[in-house]
Amino acid sequence: MINKKQIYKKAYSLLSKRDYSVALMRKKLFDFARTDSYDDFCETIIEGIIDDLKEKNWLSDERVVSTYLNSKGNLYGEKRIWFELKKIGIENQVIEKILQTFEFCDYEKAEILLGKKFKGPATSMKDKVKRRDYLMRRGFAFSISNKLALRDN
Repeated sequence: MINKKQIYKKAYSLLSKRDYSVALMRKKLFDFARTDSYDDFCETIIEGIIDDLKEKNWLSDERVVSTYLNSKGNLYGEKRIWFELKKIGIENQVIEKILQTFEFCDYEKAEILLGKKFKGPATSMKDKVKRRDYLMRRGFAFSISNKLALRDN
């Protein structure tokens, strides 16, 4: 059976490589500690470790969101960023709090991305729709995507 010290070592090992959200760390530690005779004892140990890591500020959802915004904030729209953060287990309150402080200039960002991906103006309706769909896959609002991609140049 895996003991508390081994679970701590695994947590430190994971955190030495990158930041993890609380939910993702919990999942990783549960996967690591899973045994044939799963019991509540293991669950209380893992929750205690997670609380300890949060208290020491080694495990922070806010830091994960900030890191994500710094690395991917210029590539995606607000909707895609929201979806990706939910996928890694960040709670809604944390996402809302951080996104309110992050300045979104979706129109300008979408315009820059469109200029990088597609050279020159769209010549046909098919090209315009392709550009709109590209922006929507990147998480930009339908109104912004339509305005930029379907405009007459």
